[in-house]
Amino acid sequence: MKATKYLSMAALALMGTLASCQSDDDFTVTRPANAVGINVSVGSLQTTRSNAIATDDTQRQFNQGDQISVSTNDQEAVIFQCTSTENQTWTETVAGKFLLWTQPTLTFSAYYPVTTGTSMTAFTLPTDQSSVDKIALADYMTRQQVISRPEGGGDIQMQLERKMARVIVRISGFGSQYDDDEKTVSNVSIYSEASGISSGNPTGSSTEIQPYAQGNGGQGSTYTALVVPGYGDSGARFIRLTDGEYNTLLVKGIPELNAGNSYTFNLVVGKNRIEVASVTVQDWTGETLAGGQAEEQAAAVESVTMGSYNCAKVYTSATNGYYIMCTDYSTSGNWSTACGYSVTAGGSTFTIGSKEQWTEIMTACGGTGYNCINTKCSSVTGWSNMGTVRYWSSTSNIMASTTVAWAIKADGWGQFAPNPSSPENFHTRLISAF
Repeated sequence: MKATKYLSMAALALMGTLASCQSDDDFTVTRPANAVGINVSVGSLQTTRSNAIATDDTQRQFNQGDQISVSTNDQEAVIFQCTSTENQTWTETVAGKFLLWTQPTLTFSAYYPVTTGTSMTAFTLPTDQSSVDKIALADYMTRQQVISRPEGGGDIQMQLERKMARVIVRISGFGSQYDDDEKTVSNVSIYSEASGISSGNPTGSSTEIQPYAQGNGGQGSTYTALVVPGYGDSGARFIRLTDGEYNTLLVKGIPELNAGNSYTFNLVVGKNRIEVASVTVQDWTGETLAGGQAEEQAAAVESVTMGSYNCAKVYTSATNGYYIMCTDYSTSGNWSTACGYSVTAGGSTFTIGSKEQWTEIMTACGGTGYNCINTKCSSVTGWSNMGTVRYWSSTSNIMASTTVAWAIKADGWGQFAPNPSSPENFHTRLISAF
């Protein structure tokens, strides 16, 4: 009996050892020599859904955690995940599940995003694109590609094709009917002509999208949405917003939009109507895109020479703005004297400018301060720093039967008496619209 008991305990110990070895093996998966590795790009760029709103080199990169579904011939699809942004490394999400080279040449199919209901032939457009992560999931891309096995078994290169169009709505300006505190928009919606894609074709009806917003609703703010391409619908809503007086304004007529293009619509918001001031179209897959970030408006400044005057050229929209002299035309003067200044230089007429014009300039410079002007003028001999003094505008007002004029400093506007008998003596800076 003792011998039997001894043998049984030995057998149990051996079984425990085998079980332990088996458990260790479960955590070590040997990658087959014929396993398929991938690198993924959009066209010729390392571009990704996660940076769908980007306009700089970050649109060339995949982000860690991005997933793409890849299948080939009769093999079940494998989900690959980006595990390194810096090295653009992709690995299988399920341990032990690989695509294999079973022939020298295979047909690969890939799509993004990996979400419920999305496939090589079907996609439903997300209507909430209000955050970076949410708009990312609207960047539908596919690719079917015949690829021969690389020598040495290297990674294949899958070049995905964008199936969506990008729409950027930029608030380029406001009508003169609005007071300063009314020059803002809210509740912006962008409409897609269709709600999804099926077998390469638009499907479903017009869909309202909550876009990704950049800015505070004032001039220079942008709203970005990814929409289903289509031939256009002249009777459909395209853009809807609420102005600073709480009126709902519409842009009707969805234009023809093509997959892989980025469209920027520059809007001027006026009472009872919206004017599409200009439209720019760019290839969304083959170059670094301009537009789409509210911060760019503050950076749209150049140093120029107008006649004998050095100026900062500040863009308040895609094509328009103001030349501002780098030096004060007068360092001390009353309002009536300032209003009389007029200089022709470089074919343009320079004056002190209205309150509305200076408000546009301040907004383009980032909302407060004159940083963008000072940055472009500080290298000029004799330039005048605009941050510490007050400047006259040409705009006056009547308060309690007394005429006052508006003057501006970096911290905002004030109203001051222009009466020559007891004047406020402020600086004068001349500007010219272009």
